[in-house]
Formats: sequence, structure tokens, C-alpha cells
Amino acid sequence: MPIQVLSDDLASRIAAGEVIERPASVVKELVENSLDAGSTRIDVTVMGGGARSISVVDNGQGIPAGELSTAFERFATSKIDESSDLIAIGTLGFRGEALPSISSVARVEAVSRHAESNAGARYLIDFGKLGKVEPAGAPQGTRIEVAGLFQNVPARLKFLGSAGRELSRIQSMLSSLALLDPGVAFSLTADGRERLRTIGSGKLTDAVSGVYGAKVAEQMIEIDEDQLTPFSVDGLVSSPSLNRSNRTYITISVNGRWIQSRRLSYAIEQAYYGFVPERRFPIAVARIKTPLDDVDANVHPAKAEVRFLREDLVYSVVQRAVRGVLSASAPVHELGAGRAAGSIGLLRTPGRTSTSEDFRALGSGVSPNQRGNENFNQWAEPSTLVEQTRFSDPSTSDLQLSQTSQTPKETLPVLRVVGQARETYIVAEGPDGIYLLDQHAVHERIMFEKVKQKFNDNASESQPLLEPVTVDLAPGAMSVVHEHLDELNRVGWGVEEFGANSLIIRSVPASLSTHASGDGAGRVFVGVLDELSEGGSGESWREHMLATIACHSSVRAGQVLSTEECKDLIRQLEEAEHPNTCPHGRPTIVQITVNDLEREFKRRK
Repeated sequence: MPIQVLSDDLASRIAAGEVIERPASVVKELVENSLDAGSTRIDVTVMGGGARSISVVDNGQGIPAGELSTAFERFATSKIDESSDLIAIGTLGFRGEALPSISSVARVEAVSRHAESNAGARYLIDFGKLGKVEPAGAPQGTRIEVAGLFQNVPARLKFLGSAGRELSRIQSMLSSLALLDPGVAFSLTADGRERLRTIGSGKLTDAVSGVYGAKVAEQMIEIDEDQLTPFSVDGLVSSPSLNRSNRTYITISVNGRWIQSRRLSYAIEQAYYGFVPERRFPIAVARIKTPLDDVDANVHPAKAEVRFLREDLVYSVVQRAVRGVLSASAPVHELGAGRAAGSIGLLRTPGRTSTSEDFRALGSGVSPNQRGNENFNQWAEPSTLVEQTRFSDPSTSDLQLSQTSQTPKETLPVLRVVGQARETYIVAEGPDGIYLLDQHAVHERIMFEKVKQKFNDNASESQPLLEPVTVDLAPGAMSVVHEHLDELNRVGWGVEEFGANSLIIRSVPASLSTHASGDGAGRVFVGVLDELSEGGSGESWREHMLATIACHSSVRAGQVLSTEECKDLIRQLEEAEHPNTCPHGRPTIVQITVNDLEREFKRRK
């Protein structure tokens, strides 16, 4: 094929693909234009997740009638004039690509009235085909309606997610912009239902309340703006007791521009080190200010990334600011002196199968194939627990051996419970040393396999709550609930919608009945939804969901267990398919071998 110049239509469609990836990209570009126009109110309306229609209405400066058609030409902008302006960009938009890119892949109607004009104007572009500017009655500001997105680009259209998933992206993005600009009143209506509303009071706490709910806003800590360096950061961060299972609740802006930066997110996460558990993340709104010529915003087509001239300094300023307010508002955690010398390793599957003789040699230990109580939450009294020998029923054992698959099942050695350490670890003696079991990780593995089996058998049970719980959801979470309602019901959740971004929990999975009463049910449910954003969809998310339920159904660290309760836990762990790790991959058991002990006590060299 000879080299040839692409047609304007084809070139526009290709260029649009770099700027407009999905409906959320359209909303972002239009809303940023509204913010640049000085709007104090922005109303967004979408249908069908934005694929059917998008409407953005603002009360900003407006576009003069004589410039309305020019605004839809490529590289037409009022925000920069010459190349030197790129060195210090102070607006959100600057390339002049958004409107022509949108109009090349959709039907667009723009109605606007400039602040200095008595009448408005209307302009229609039909998939790149230009219309005429016509007079139209309109209030001050701009209204842009986008319909039939990507209908002329079938390849792009087919790769869009479901309407619920696209709506979730729109809501998350718009919520981030609302958090970063609390002086603007934002609203989002989807398919006739209001999904987001902020009041535009100028107070960041009010914006957080509008996005995450009043309960979250009450637990946020203010970051005081530091004026000692050219760089400063202000905003709100959550109290250490308020944390989430993923980092999507961290919102960052640089000079008013919403950005996505793994390194700056990591700076905030590191500031929480020692304050929150591992793999838990804060809620944060961090607004960073830098000299305009110290940051390059012309890096990414979607303007979602920036490059700093002095990145390390910005990183340290953010981390120091967050760490400072946490240290002032939370007690200092004492860290241990570190791991003692010695070799402590993860237990591997033993090379041989323990026998009943091994078990009897250990005295009143625990036998590997004994089945404990069906539900750990309903322990029997110690006096009623009866220990059985491993092969009490030879015929049953033979049947079990004959049905063994080619892949050997992970097994545990025969263990004799010695006691409990620090109300967290079960101490046991085995054939080759001492074994430490994390009681929470152990019970989490047990509960996970039980919950998963019941889910697969469609036998999950639900427990009604004595008092229903109201939960405020994060932006976009309601769409997730609607999309996965069948799976949530199947595992035992009974929920119903209660307002735009709230729901009522009326029942919980039966395994959670004693662990998630009251507000605890809400926290667990939010954790389940958080796992969706981390774990994807389908089978992957179901595994994450069931693991979260199992985690919250399990005995905790710091809970005192009797010897019989420890034995019962080990009995049930022996029946698990994968006893050596919890569903999240943490070890359930570690071993200190006899050789290690003798070496540490100088009994051998």
C-alpha cells in the first residue's frame, strides 16, 4: 500500500482515540472546561452509562456566539497563546483537542451564552459533520449534550464495559473533581436517579460529606498548609481507625489538576506506616501546590499525569505533612526490636504421612483427619469435646484413600497443642520441632473453604439483623451493588437501596452473624465492595468476596482461646484443602525445627 495522507475524518477518529477512551473521558474533558470557565455549579446527566447520552450544564463564563464553531476546531483554545505558555500551565485544559475529538465520534449539541451577551447560540455537530450556529435562548453558561458515543467507531464501542461499570467510572472521576474543588456544586444524575451531589460551600469537609457520607467526614483530619517551601499541601486525611482495603480512596491534585500518581499515593501510604494494618489504605484528599514552571502537565494525552522538576522534594513534603498530622492526633506505636535470631520457616507439605502411632506417641494430641465442630462460632463446652483416633473406622479410611486425586492434598503433621502465645498464636509440638499457628489465619482458611463450598452448592444461609443498618457508599459503589446483586444475595446479603448512595442491610451471611452485628455489618459490606475494585469481576471477584466474608467471620488476634478451642481449630484446619496459607496468602503455620532449637541453645554446632 502506498504512503498517503489520511482523510480528515479518519485522522480525527484516530486522534479522538487518544483523548476520548470511554464515557468518563468525555465527562472529564467537559467538566474541566466548565471549571476553567469559572463555573460554580456543574450538573452532569448520563443515560446508559454515558454511551447513550451525556449532558454537562454549567453557569460559567460561556462562549461568545462568534467563537462557538471555532471551539470545535482542532487545536483551538483560549487558554494558551504561544509555546512559552506551556512552561507554566495554569488551566486544566490547554490543547484544544477535547471538543473536536468528542464531536468526531458522537452527535454533539452545544448551547451557550456569554456573560456579556444578551442572547445565546446553538451549534450542532453530527459525527464530525459541521452545522450552523443559530440563535437560541439560554441562561449564562454552557450546555453540551453528547449522544451516540462511538457509534461510528464499532471497534471502540464493543470494548466498553457494562452500563453499570461505565457509570461507576464516571461517578468516581466526578467525585474526585468534587473533592478537589469544594467551591463548586456538583451533581450527577444517571438514568433519572441522582448519584452525587455536593453543595459547593467551599469547605472540604462538606465535599467529603457529599461524596463519602457524613460519618466519614467526621473522621477526617485536616492537613495544615505548609508555607515554608515553594511546595505546599493541604487537604484531609482519615483517622488511622478509618481505612479501606484498596488505594482508590486517595485523591490527589497538583495546582488544581486531578492526577493519578503511584509515587505520591505511595508517599501518603508510607506516612501511615505503623498506624494502619498491612494492606489497608487511608482515605485522603491531598491538594498540592507548586510553582507552575516546576511541573509539566503536557505529559499524557488524558492529562492524568504530570512530571515534577523536583520530584523528591514534592514527595517528602507530602509525606511529612501527612505524617505530622497523624503523629499529632494518634498515639505513637511502639515497634518491636525485630525478629530474633534463628531459622523460622514456612511449613511445607511433609514428605511422609503421619500415622496413628505418631499420634499416640504425642499423647493427647490432635489427629489429622478428625472433624471438629461444623461451626467454630458455636464451640461446644470443653467437657463435651471427645478426641478420636485417626483410623477409628478402617472402612471409611480405605474409601477416602481410594478416592484421592492424583494431586496430593496438602497435609499437616500430627500436632499436640501446648498453649497460646500473646493471645494470637497457637503453640504446638510436632514430630520435628515446635509449630506456631496464627489463630486468625487458621480460622480464616477454615471459614473460607466452608463459605466457598456452600456458595458453590447454592446452600449459603442468611441471618436477619435485629436492627437494619444504613450504609453510605463510596462514589460508584451503588452501580457495583446493582451489577452484582445476584451474587451478593446468593452469598447471604440482604440489601435494599435507600437514597442516591445509601442502602439498608437487613441480613448478612450466616457465618457473619456473631461478628458483624450493628455497624460491623456495614463495615464488612463496604469491604466486600472494595474487594471488587481490587479483584476485578467474575470468578476472581467471587474469591475476593468470599475471602473477605471469611476474614470477618474468623476469630481475631488478641482473643483468648482455651486449649480445647485451639485443638478444635487444628482439627478443622487438617480437613482444609490448602491448610498452609490463609485465602490472602499469609502462612497459617510456621515451624521451628529441632535442629534450630538445639543450635540456638548451643546443644549442637
